[in-house]
Amino acid sequence: MNRDFIAGLVGLIFAIAYYAMATQIQNSQLADEVGPAGLPKIYAVLLGGFSALLMVRALLRPAVAGGNRPVGEELFAVRRALGVLAIGVAYVVLVPWLGYPLAIALVIAAASLYGGGQISLRLAVIAALGALGLWFVFVFLLHIGQPAGIWPDVIQGMRR
Repeated sequence: MNRDFIAGLVGLIFAIAYYAMATQIQNSQLADEVGPAGLPKIYAVLLGGFSALLMVRALLRPAVAGGNRPVGEELFAVRRALGVLAIGVAYVVLVPWLGYPLAIALVIAAASLYGGGQISLRLAVIAALGALGLWFVFVFLLHIGQPAGIWPDVIQGMRR
């Protein structure tokens, strides 16, 4: 088995698990005809479909002899992917405490720095404006509540 087949298999497993979780989303009285689980189910089906296509392509196109990347490049690509995964995991862990705006600003900044950017005032402004923009889209335009983090309690404690 080559790495494309394995990646497709992992993606298919994630798609099945994601679909199973999406089916557990409860409908409310405010739900439309699609329901709150509609979009997550579509994402799961798309991920599963693309994963299956990747697996089929890997089976139909055997590895070309001598066409593989050097081991150093493979390790670099794996390390880069793990770094991006670490940023995502850090976001998921920190967002309940930091709140959505601060957590997403840190993700924007971390992704830029990880991609080779430099710490600067410009990066801080871009991260802050990006987080504010995403928060505005989700909270005000789409009416999707985002975690506030510890800040309401901190502010309430400062008022006492």
